[in-house]
Amino acid sequence: MVLIEIRCTRCKRKLANVSDYQFIEIKCPRCRHLNQQRATSSKPSKEMPRGYPNNPLDGRQAPSR
Repeated sequence: MVLIEIRCTRCKRKLANVSDYQFIEIKCPRCRHLNQQRATSSKPSKEMPRGYPNNPLDGRQAPSR
């Protein structure tokens, strides 16, 4: 797990360490600037666990309609 440091774009104060996110929005407590950041990698979000309908790895897929 890689932690990414999030800093305020205005005053450079450290706001958070995050490991997995698609979009994050943090208001800086020092300068009150609203910081918004999207994930830079196109890593897919969590895989569907087995047992959910239409999971390609599960033999119990729901029938197509």
